[in-house]
Amino acid sequence: MSHRRSERQQGRLPTPLLMLLVLVGLIVGLFVLLLFTPAGMVSMALERTGADARLQAPSGRIHRGSGQVVIDNRNWGNVSWRLRPAGLLRGRLDVDFTLDGAGYDAIAGARIGLGRQIVTGIEGQLSESGLRALLAPYDIYPSGDFTLTAGHLEAQRDRLAAVHGDGHWTGGFVRYFLAGQGWTVEFPPLDARLRLVDDQPLLVVLDPAGDELLDVRLDLEGWAHLRLRYRFIEMAGFPWPDGPAPDTILIELSERVF
Repeated sequence: MSHRRSERQQGRLPTPLLMLLVLVGLIVGLFVLLLFTPAGMVSMALERTGADARLQAPSGRIHRGSGQVVIDNRNWGNVSWRLRPAGLLRGRLDVDFTLDGAGYDAIAGARIGLGRQIVTGIEGQLSESGLRALLAPYDIYPSGDFTLTAGHLEAQRDRLAAVHGDGHWTGGFVRYFLAGQGWTVEFPPLDARLRLVDDQPLLVVLDPAGDELLDVRLDLEGWAHLRLRYRFIEMAGFPWPDGPAPDTILIELSERVF
């Protein structure tokens, strides 16, 4: 009996080796799936989530494809992506993105894992036409270009863990309307700094000397809170005869953004 049992045992693969072969088979199968599944599956997946985002006219494959991004019925341009397969071996999804729209372009890399999502290497540019389209609802029409560098977002579970970004506007003439009257003011180049403060994203706009002009805070309920300092009011062409200290906050506004 022991001789026959040893023969049967010799015909079996050791459990660790069997598990390794199964794992290799799953990885190979996943690679094949990514190589040959059409990009239209991404569009179908977005629709099933119930999100407001859609991918129209998809082309290519899941591992490398493109399409038109539509959010809230607005076309945001063409997005292209490329999957980095090495991330799958570490149990995460690594994807590089590019976005080209009317008046703007951007690149970024995403790293999606269990309980942790990172978008890093965010760089982009808004041309004058892109800036005007963004600010036109507020009756503000700037000139110049805006550049974003060192962008980084990180979420863990259901909270933001990191937010970072640096922006630069080349300056120029700005046409805006206030109380039904039009004004035109020339601004110097300005910088912007985006950071996470008390678990909330905070955008601060700085003058050439590095002093704060205004800041915008986004709270967890989807409200954006804007504060304007006297330094900005003066720069916008409304100096007071006997003005307050430059850092004095004169205007505070709040608006729901999502």
